Amino acid sequence: MAHQEMEAHLKDKFLNGLSMKDKSISKIPGYHQFQEIKKLLEVMFSSSTPADPSVRDNLYKLNNLLTECKMLSRKHCFNSPEELITIHRIRRDLRQIKKEIQAIVSKEASTRGDSTEERNTGDSSSPDIDILRWTTRAVDATKVYGFDDEVLSMENLLLKKGSDVHQFKAVGIVGRDGIGKTTLCQLMFNKEEVKKDFNPRIWVCMARHRDEDKDEDLKVAIVKRMLKYLGVEEEIVKSVCDVKPGLEGLLCALYLQLLGKRYLIVLDDARETDSWYKELDSSLTHDKKWGDSFGFGFPKDSGGRVIVTSRNEELANIMVGKENVHHLEPMLDNESCWAIFKDSVDKVLLPANHSTLEAELKLEVKQKCGGLPLAAKMMGQAKQKQEEERTRSQMTEQAMQEQEQEKTTSHQGIMDTPVT
Repeated sequence: MAHQEMEAHLKDKFLNGLSMKDKSISKIPGYHQFQEIKKLLEVMFSSSTPADPSVRDNLYKLNNLLTECKMLSRKHCFNSPEELITIHRIRRDLRQIKKEIQAIVSKEASTRGDSTEERNTGDSSSPDIDILRWTTRAVDATKVYGFDDEVLSMENLLLKKGSDVHQFKAVGIVGRDGIGKTTLCQLMFNKEEVKKDFNPRIWVCMARHRDEDKDEDLKVAIVKRMLKYLGVEEEIVKSVCDVKPGLEGLLCALYLQLLGKRYLIVLDDARETDSWYKELDSSLTHDKKWGDSFGFGFPKDSGGRVIVTSRNEELANIMVGKENVHHLEPMLDNESCWAIFKDSVDKVLLPANHSTLEAELKLEVKQKCGGLPLAAKMMGQAKQKQEEERTRSQMTEQAMQEQEQEKTTSHQGIMDTPVT
């Protein structure tokens, strides 16, 4: 009972926090996402307090995120790259919370026999700025700017032919959040020369996936993920674990799957500092076991390549060696950030070329994005939203004026009608 009371209290606190009594509430980052989640919560709590244990955790998160957004909105503008990245993180968290709550609502509706259509809480496409972190393998190379030198360096690492062509190589790309580590890897991953030279190529996110067993060792989850991406069926993975439980069997299976192949593996967003991840260039020796090191799963004599991206320089150093770590720095080229900004805004909303307004806007982008591509993109999308809201407001005001004019004209017509 105490648990239900706590969840009800957290729900009420969140709903009250979104109350329109505070006229500035609609200006907070992620406002429309909060409203969509509010509708889901109202549906969820309409009959009884939900029994799912994740509900309370998500309610705590929602209240914390709402408080954080209110604090940000009091500044009226978001001047620093850090604040832009914070907003990106908040919106990503809100999308995940909405997804989890929607799953609970759907599950409860199906249990009660309700129609899912009757429980629909609105259009899934939010009018809010939807900024997705680029963690898939796809990227539009025509909209990536400022990485020419980095691409040449990566091409030299991956494609250069020489006496060491059959040797294993691992490289790390390090930089702050939003600087373009993943984007740089995506550019290389999708180059035609790379596709021809490497097979297989797999892209592995090193963070824990939301749909994975939270009690499972993350190391085990990562290697299972890699085997899945390499085309190993789940039943075979299970049978491997039955014969050799844990990492020992999985890493042996990974090694055999890659043996004799010129592979390319991207380990994106590495975070864990466990010593198990260190020295990816290490090989199994007679005094070690398969499960002792991540590096044992990578064959070393067929020209395989591994690229690690991380915000943690120390972690990258121990994984690939300090001499193999490439540091991404904020862009000094103002034109690149300006180009990213422009790609995120409808061209009709931008001032004419070489105008004073364009120069002022370009300077603003330079000062606020701090050389971070993601921050420049978010500024562009914020500009887009701002202009769309201004257009809607003008249209509404015009419609109201026309309506008022029609009333006035109609009233005048009645007054002018002669009495017979």
